[in-house]
Amino acid sequence: MDFQSIISNLLVTMPIFLLSLSVHEAAHALSAYYLGDTTARDLGRVTLNPVPHIDFLGTIVMPVLSAFTGGAALIGWAKPVPVDWRNLRNIRRDDTLIALAGPASNIVLSVLFFAGLVVATNGTIDVSTGTPGELFYRFMRYGLIINIALAVFNMIPIPPLDGSHVVANTLPDDMADKYRSMGLYGMIILLLLLNFTPLRGLLSSVIVGIYYWYMDVARLWFS
Repeated sequence: MDFQSIISNLLVTMPIFLLSLSVHEAAHALSAYYLGDTTARDLGRVTLNPVPHIDFLGTIVMPVLSAFTGGAALIGWAKPVPVDWRNLRNIRRDDTLIALAGPASNIVLSVLFFAGLVVATNGTIDVSTGTPGELFYRFMRYGLIINIALAVFNMIPIPPLDGSHVVANTLPDDMADKYRSMGLYGMIILLLLLNFTPLRGLLSSVIVGIYYWYMDVARLWFS
């Protein structure tokens, strides 16, 4: 893909990425609020405005790099939603639910974008029926892929990603504390793994596999 094509794709994908990331973070904040902690809500994180959620490295640098290095989809993260565990009724259960709310919101968005893709392809679920010049088709297809990517990426069990909360809450307290302390270096570890191990390729394979699973299921529905 040439430079012009990458920039053209970024102009379409970045708005979708920012919206999807904002929904993800707002889901964390809203679930924390309903589980008893108002910290994130009080800081204005229950919003679809991307500005309060932006982390320069995770929200700007990482997705742009992933676009220029041929990733299957934009991947990245936002500022962590703060949660005061003292306000939660059941810390392990509620922290897990708060963590899962983000990826779950992306799964819901992926279904919505997929429905839009069905409309864009006139129910044929044949991606060849859409052309790169059809903006609605591009938005729906990229929206589906990006939200699959965000759900998968955030479930990687490296602190402070959402998957690490799920793992930590299954461990004994002393092991969980040591595991969570990796969060100080978690993003560095993640970047190293993405650049120097097969993790990037594995993520791409999983994202593409889930995307085509959507296609296969839909073909069964419309056949």
